[in-house]
Amino acid sequence: MGQQQLILLVLATIIVGLAIVVGIRAFNENNIKSNADAMLQDAVRMANDAQAWKQKPAPFGGQAATQPAAAAVREDFTGLTLPLIGYQSAVGENCTGTAGYSNLNGCFRLTSATNTEATFHGENLKLQNDVYVRVCGLSDTEVNGSIETLGGDVIGVQTPTCVTQT
Repeated sequence: MGQQQLILLVLATIIVGLAIVVGIRAFNENNIKSNADAMLQDAVRMANDAQAWKQKPAPFGGQAATQPAAAAVREDFTGLTLPLIGYQSAVGENCTGTAGYSNLNGCFRLTSATNTEATFHGENLKLQNDVYVRVCGLSDTEVNGSIETLGGDVIGVQTPTCVTQT
């Protein structure tokens, strides 16, 4: 009888240990995915702020204040910077070293602001997540985003492209 109880105790300990390991792994995987989703949402918010900046009249600090010719073209984001849309640049703990907007989710940069698009890149070095959002115009359908790297694994999604509106 004592051996049977000992075997049950060992078996129960092994099962509880496995359950704890599986639970920790599930938590870590969920943490990585939720961070990537939050980063994508932050980058989409920045893209929406870029669209709002483009539509603001010159007296309110919109694109027309510094780039009047570009303001007339819906996909031209020339002159856009992070401070212009309300994001102060600083080097955060999850950044690679160059200044960008940083929050708890990651570090974000405006990687291009040209006469055809604006691209935002977000990264979290600790969790190894990378997201990209490209804004190509003023409508909701002209904001495209993707999660490129999830927990250090490239998930095969290409950087979003602009689709011309007709």
